[in-house]
Amino acid sequence: MKILTSFLKKTLFWLYPIAHLGLATIDWFLIGWSIRLNKKADSLGTLVLPVLLVSLSFDNFVLGAGWAIGEGNILERLSMFRFLFHYLIVPFFIVVGVEIAHEAGARWANKFTRVLSWIVAVGLAIADVSINYVGLELEPTHYLGMLRYTAANLSGPPLVTIAVNVFMLVIAIGVWIRMKWSILFVGTLIAFIGNAITAGGTLPGSAAETIMALSLLLTEQFIQVRDEKATEPETDPFQDFVWEEEKKPYQLIQEDDKYKVQPISVEEADFYLYQAGNHKDGDFIQAYVPKTPQKNSEGKLKVIAYLHGFALGLPRFYQIHLAELAAKEGCYVLFPDFQVSTYSDELDATPEGFDETSPLTSLFELLKKAIAKAKDEKLDLGDIFKSVKKSSSNSKTKVIARKLIEPSTLKYVRVSISLTLIILAIRLTVSLVNKKLGDNFVKLVTTVAVSLAYSPQQWGDQAFDLTAIACKKLSEEYSDLQADFDFYVFGHSLGGLLALSWPYFYERNLKETQNHPYLDFIKRFQAKQIVTADPSPSTEMGVPGFIVPFLKIFNIPFLESPVKIADTGEYLEGTPVGILHGESDRIVRPKAWVKTTLFSDSTSYDQIKGNTKAIYFSVSKPEKKLVAFHNQALTDTTYFSEELFKNFGGVKTGPNAYNFDYVWQGLSLVTQDQKPAHKLLKLFDNGDTFDIVTELSTGKPILERILGVLGVIGLFAALYWLFTHGLIFA
Repeated sequence: MKILTSFLKKTLFWLYPIAHLGLATIDWFLIGWSIRLNKKADSLGTLVLPVLLVSLSFDNFVLGAGWAIGEGNILERLSMFRFLFHYLIVPFFIVVGVEIAHEAGARWANKFTRVLSWIVAVGLAIADVSINYVGLELEPTHYLGMLRYTAANLSGPPLVTIAVNVFMLVIAIGVWIRMKWSILFVGTLIAFIGNAITAGGTLPGSAAETIMALSLLLTEQFIQVRDEKATEPETDPFQDFVWEEEKKPYQLIQEDDKYKVQPISVEEADFYLYQAGNHKDGDFIQAYVPKTPQKNSEGKLKVIAYLHGFALGLPRFYQIHLAELAAKEGCYVLFPDFQVSTYSDELDATPEGFDETSPLTSLFELLKKAIAKAKDEKLDLGDIFKSVKKSSSNSKTKVIARKLIEPSTLKYVRVSISLTLIILAIRLTVSLVNKKLGDNFVKLVTTVAVSLAYSPQQWGDQAFDLTAIACKKLSEEYSDLQADFDFYVFGHSLGGLLALSWPYFYERNLKETQNHPYLDFIKRFQAKQIVTADPSPSTEMGVPGFIVPFLKIFNIPFLESPVKIADTGEYLEGTPVGILHGESDRIVRPKAWVKTTLFSDSTSYDQIKGNTKAIYFSVSKPEKKLVAFHNQALTDTTYFSEELFKNFGGVKTGPNAYNFDYVWQGLSLVTQDQKPAHKLLKLFDNGDTFDIVTELSTGKPILERILGVLGVIGLFAALYWLFTHGLIFA
């Protein structure tokens, strides 16, 4: 018991200061949100929220940093400002409360009452400062690791604070009754109780005030979303699909090993580009249509579903290959972005500089969704994004397909909290060493942050759905697609896993569409062959490893229903499969596929049923500056910084030998030459540029297991020795 008590004291000694500094940081996120809300609001009352949050953040900072500043004039003066801000700002909660009541439709909150609230707030602030602040004397106080200055000459309860809390509780009850919105009541009740607790020091009250501020922001956001709500009639995507960009002529230009895709006249075009949907709704798709389609020996057209890697849903990353398949090989190529993302929908999206507000934008979108979902009369995703589209020149398309089932409020909140922690962790680690790398890492993660509220199972369904619908629409213009065609699936990284799982999603969708009028057309999307580049065996391995622990803490939807080759591999039996991997891949290491684990004698590759499979490994050639890294399939990574992709898969400013002689050639052998994907090794023609093998040394599993067990035993032995010698938990 003594040891436990000592341990708890030491923990609490650091807990209070760190907790206050954490609250100060959270307050700054809320400040950014409140400023955004204020820009949309039509009342002066919302101006109070940012000021209030600045005061709250300053209060928490002074309380948390007191031990570091030390006793003296500096901390005392800061504390005087802390008390002053408190007395000046707290009365203005009345203004916020009246404005919320007005927005909720309360008749009593008319123009006269709203003006009166400002007069009352100013009067109470002046009275509070005159009575409590003028002549205030402070004295230093130590409490659980904290050093703060407290009032030495004040007695009696804080009447203004109590009155304001009671007033806000009454307002919250009215909002609850009128709008069926209980969040404000919960937040104000927590603040009332938290401020009444004195035994726990300053932390309960400070935390309660932050929660109340959050409830106010959520309420204001809820009201704004409610006002922006607009309903759309339900549509049948097969019937109502519309290309937003249609038959745009493009040309693939090659000069030596340099490629570029550019708009051109219809006469000179190599292929046509079609586009529908938008990234923000998770239903974006581009179709690359060859000017001169090529057929196989049986007279069938070739259609390819091209699935992107995690957070790489912008066609720019793969565009040269997409254009190559259409222009040079005569294939119809469909590129769906099955993740919700913030990429531009423009046909020629260009790299953007880092926007300091972009992480907050992603966080705000998550919270907006949580608010909309919390109501009985829920808003769908299209409704919620309407408010974004009004102010975004990039969002000009409409929803064309939807298999993404809207997550619950709790799921959105869990994702928003984990995203906040991820951003903080990056800022406190990566950004301190390399700010540009940190900025771009944050940008990459927040680009697809909202999509983490959905499960990868939904991503696979969405990819299948978008591909089928877009192809059906193309068949109305290109009649040859109404006949049977050969269908192939290609995918990279996370998209590679979804490609390997395509037969699984095909079966799922076939069961769901048994009575669909286009069932016969849907049946054509059974993959003839599947080729992948650097795929991951599970969706968890398809994301940057740095963020996974934060996602696991809150068990976000991305991890709740993962896609694993261990579950979907059985559906691949009989389908020729070719996995094009790189020996120097540090994102999805080769051993993730071909190495046994401590608890299993089978590999991920073994989970693919049947004998029509093969895994190939390209070998690095340092003397030729060729590295067989994770991004072999990409053709352009310049949308993000070079520093980012040096750490996440490899930098590409254009296609290289691994594109020409490995990924492109491997897929071409399958689609053009009709070669089995599992029998390509002797067919690759890359000279002596680099080697391609089917086996890699993976170490000695038995020895590694023994070493692993000995390591665990050694760790426990070390902890026991430290404990018995009083060096830990003493």
